[in-house]
Amino acid sequence: MRRPPGTPAARPELTPGLLGALGFVGMAGAVSTDLYLPAFPDLQAHFGVGAAAVQLTLTSYLVGAALGQFLVGTISDALGRRRTLLVGLAVFAAAGFAASAAPTLAWIVALRFVQGLSGSAGAALARAVVADLASGERAARGVSILIAMMGLGPVFGSPLGALLTGWGGWRAALLGLSVVATAMFAVALLLIPESLPREQRHPARLGPLLANLARLARDGSFLGHALAYALTYAGLMVYIGASSFVVQRVFEASALAYALTFSAGSVAFVAGAWLNARALPRLGAQGALRAGHALSFAAAAALAALAALGSLTLWAWVPLVCLFTAGCAAGMSDASALTLGRAAFAAGSGSAALGLFQFSIGAAASPLGGLWGDHTALPAAAGMAGATALAAGAAAIGRRWERRTRTPSPTPRAI
Repeated sequence: MRRPPGTPAARPELTPGLLGALGFVGMAGAVSTDLYLPAFPDLQAHFGVGAAAVQLTLTSYLVGAALGQFLVGTISDALGRRRTLLVGLAVFAAAGFAASAAPTLAWIVALRFVQGLSGSAGAALARAVVADLASGERAARGVSILIAMMGLGPVFGSPLGALLTGWGGWRAALLGLSVVATAMFAVALLLIPESLPREQRHPARLGPLLANLARLARDGSFLGHALAYALTYAGLMVYIGASSFVVQRVFEASALAYALTFSAGSVAFVAGAWLNARALPRLGAQGALRAGHALSFAAAAALAALAALGSLTLWAWVPLVCLFTAGCAAGMSDASALTLGRAAFAAGSGSAALGLFQFSIGAAASPLGGLWGDHTALPAAAGMAGATALAAGAAAIGRRWERRTRTPSPTPRAI
């Protein structure tokens, strides 16, 4: 039966199946980095370049992702979530296939930028769809489930990348990434409906876009919680960027041992997001956010203290890192939901601004763990603790602004 003309279309329900589909396409960023990292040595040997040149392929991806978060969110506010997501994932897959056949490293650097630009549609629009369909603690629980699923990317991405690289070198790793991207496109095409009705879209004009961004920039609660999200992610990037040399050089463990410790931290991240979703009815989003920051900071501070005393061992590193990543999952889930709750009038632009903060600050923070060389874990631990402390401070500013203006997030509903 057709709906009468002029009647608003019914929005889809935020069901577990839809959350699962959103979580899968939201893995695009994690899979695009973790599946591809094991191929770095093979890339270096194949093209006869230094490690810094190979690192440009990751840097270009992060720069593209930072810009893409901004572009895809704002475009989706005008054209809708589904169309923007499908185009982004199609380009993401095509760029991967092209990169797997690239004749030079320069081509890979350029195509990885395109992948970052287009693949950012996965995470940015997954968050925007949740923001379209839920609010308050219901949105926080939805984002927690999304982040838990995205956290599965490193669990299987790195081992799969190692297997593909061992079998067929760097080209096989990039080809495998493209196959996964194609599967994401198929899932989006078949399972993810449009969540933004036409009557709520914003024209794709510069004036309305700047007006939306200006409104967000004047909202101290939005900015505080967005920075809290980005700084929590930055702490996670300090850990990820330093973890390989800490485990393999400081602790003199094998590559297999490193893979196992990294997987343990990834599993803890997923568990943290799941536990956060379970705790939300009791603690609320703000209480759960404070608990996540407290857990992450305590774990990172303990790592820093042990490293400063020369007493840090692999057996202490693993459980403390697991506590740190679990706290980060909670902090990112709640800060993301609180941020997007303030941007309900333009969820795509809000998600884009959030992603821009995330990748810009994360890219700047990722090298900090190696500032003092590869013989100590202290810079990494200190960077993790410092980023978490700054995140907690930013969240406190956001809470204070919200109380002062008396404009709380929408009333929570049960999911």
